[in-house]
Amino acid sequence: MQRYLLLLVSAAAILTGCARSPLYSELTETQANEVQAALLMAHIDASKTPMTKSKGWSIDVAHDDIPKAMAVLGAAGLPRQALRTLGDVFPKESFVSSPLEERARYIFALSQEVQQTLMQLDGIVDARVHIALPERSLLDDKPQSASASVVIIERPGANLELRETDIKAIVTDGIEGLKDINRVTVKFFTRHAAAGVATAAVLSEPPVAAR
Repeated sequence: MQRYLLLLVSAAAILTGCARSPLYSELTETQANEVQAALLMAHIDASKTPMTKSKGWSIDVAHDDIPKAMAVLGAAGLPRQALRTLGDVFPKESFVSSPLEERARYIFALSQEVQQTLMQLDGIVDARVHIALPERSLLDDKPQSASASVVIIERPGANLELRETDIKAIVTDGIEGLKDINRVTVKFFTRHAAAGVATAAVLSEPPVAAR
């Protein structure tokens, strides 16, 4: 009888450890693919499932893997924030707003567009673009140049500082009124994985055969 109870306890523990929990829901398919790929690369079993009541997707992992999964995704900057486009900020059905509101919305939308372009570069976890767009006057024959400040969060070892000139060129070409590449400043920061995640990843790698 005691042995039977021990078997029941062991089976319950195994089932509890194998129970799966939703990690994220209402993701776009692109977001879900990125999250699933990052977790699988970290040796975490992650499944992608379409939502039944919406067009979104959910990611499920084993309940015991949630802490490690969250750390892995946090280090990778996933799921990526859905950026708003010019079409989102300026919908056709929008009401008439003041020139100040229109200007603020335009600058915000423009920064989102440039940020979206930068996020396509390999090695970038996140990016922020802040634009200073001086007001122009029809009587001003020498208008002030626009300027931009860019913050890049990169993965360890990406070495994006080597592409600083390319990043500045992308920003300069993407902002009307910004003609001087020296008016663009770029700061680089590295997103480091948590120590526990790095250790777990090393331990989960297959051993190398001795030569």
